[in-house]
Amino acid sequence: MLSTLSYIFTLVLMFSVFYFGNFVATEGKDERGKQILGMASIWIYVLVTVGFVITVLIELTTELTVSELIDLLTILYGLLAFIHSALIFHYKKKI
Repeated sequence: MLSTLSYIFTLVLMFSVFYFGNFVATEGKDERGKQILGMASIWIYVLVTVGFVITVLIELTTELTVSELIDLLTILYGLLAFIHSALIFHYKKKI
């Protein structure tokens, strides 16, 4: 189950990184683009911290194998990249 989700979120990660890179290359250099990136990055910083705490709690309560931990981290990182791209899209429309 985790492995299937890991593959799905790897694809999500690739699309999210492409969207982020495209935004930075086309709109991220002006003042508006820097403001959008700044607001999205603030939220992601908070979510990275929350994700780290959740990962530590999961590891403490259950004995994860190395492959399960890698799958969990892949899912979390793909989710963070998706949220970052979604926030950029949202702020791009809002500002």
